[in-house]
Amino acid sequence: MTVTARKSSQPSAKQLLSQQIADRIRQAIVDADFEFGESLSEEILAQAFDVSRTPVREALNLLQVEGLVIIVPKSGTFVYSPSEEGISDLVTFRGVLETSALRLLPRDALPGLSARLQAACARMERAMAEGDMRDYGRADTDFHLEIVQTAGNRHLVEAYRMILGRVASLRTHLALKAEGEPRRSFRDHRELALGILDAEGPRRDELAGLLEGHIHRTRENYLNAFRQTHLSPGRRMRSRLKLDR
Repeated sequence: MTVTARKSSQPSAKQLLSQQIADRIRQAIVDADFEFGESLSEEILAQAFDVSRTPVREALNLLQVEGLVIIVPKSGTFVYSPSEEGISDLVTFRGVLETSALRLLPRDALPGLSARLQAACARMERAMAEGDMRDYGRADTDFHLEIVQTAGNRHLVEAYRMILGRVASLRTHLALKAEGEPRRSFRDHRELALGILDAEGPRRDELAGLLEGHIHRTRENYLNAFRQTHLSPGRRMRSRLKLDR
């Protein structure tokens, strides 16, 4: 399952094309095909997709709304560059949304959700065995999205989808590089997948605490990896030069 944004009802052919291009660029950012801060050329993207620059420009505007790209007038378009504060705030907000969703889960939806979460865990386990960290990240994304979608609150889902691309990109670029990952987080996922089956009363509070702790550890993993790979003096200089062009 790729990371996609919510689409409007009955889009025009022009809107659909721009959305399809946005989906492909988004997935490339999530998969780390593009680096944080990398320049994105409308002309090169248009050639790659065999379209005019107009739908590419519209796709980039959609991604700017999601915070995945930054459009700098007279300079160009760049993949977003996270900061320590931005990472911390984003993950904190993610935790609020996901734990709220867990508390809202309808009782009759728990068996089906548990089965879907266990299926996502099976994908993660298979990806670890094969060394396919991209597929591990996609399965991880699907796992958490299942919890939010099953809560059944439209506004909560819309808020989550607006940050989903950035959360997924941090997971691919940073979290999977952290020491002890992904096996440490996999244990949390498996416990959540099995525990959600009887998540009633105090047990639901316990699982919400487990999810909150899991996301807190994720934030620390992101920040540690970010400090090691994205805050070296050389990296800061390259990013600054890129934005000054």
